[in-house]
Amino acid sequence: MRRAFFLPMFHVEHRQEYRKECSTWNISMIWIDDKKLKELRDAAPEQLRVPVLERAVAFDVETPNGKSERMCSIGITVIENNIVTRSVEYRINPEQDFDWFCVQIHGITQEEAECEPIFPKVWPLIRKELDQGLILAHNARFDLNVLKKTLKAYDLEFHDVKFVDTVEIARTLLGKKVPNHKLGTLCDWLGIPLDAHHAGSDSFGCAEIYLSLLEEYGSLKRFERNFSFD
Repeated sequence: MRRAFFLPMFHVEHRQEYRKECSTWNISMIWIDDKKLKELRDAAPEQLRVPVLERAVAFDVETPNGKSERMCSIGITVIENNIVTRSVEYRINPEQDFDWFCVQIHGITQEEAECEPIFPKVWPLIRKELDQGLILAHNARFDLNVLKKTLKAYDLEFHDVKFVDTVEIARTLLGKKVPNHKLGTLCDWLGIPLDAHHAGSDSFGCAEIYLSLLEEYGSLKRFERNFSFD
């Protein structure tokens, strides 16, 4: 079995180069077999060891209006063994009217959305990605509650999940080191490429924020919370 992993002692320069490649959506990996990975991690100084996150899924939603009970797009970014392996965005017909204010934020119009599939058609693809691993989101309860309300509207079910909110982590660990803890501010501060309010890019930014804080501060398990879709 092989794993994708950035060497702890070189993670800063590697991740900078990795982000440059990700900004053009070309994912680059360093492959190391399990035995070599253990040797490298054991040899690294304690303060440089990075916990291995086997699988996590960052997601972000955009909504058609202020009701926040349907989505017109969802972005999903998958992390496997501390590497972003894929990032995707699905456009969705929310079957609701669009507010002018929301259109100004994400740029998706009602006319465009009406050409997209409705949520139940896309849900099998979304569920496949969210089904396993830790869930990540920025201001997570907003995105989770939109998903919950959307599932309820279409009489669909999903199991409870374990999640972390990168806003909470940033507020706790970074505090006043940054002007605020908005996604765009954190991505700019950490050098992460971001096309704000596009769900695919936002989910990628969230994933990279989590990985950056994981590298800097070690285990973030104390920030894990439970969320029920019942």
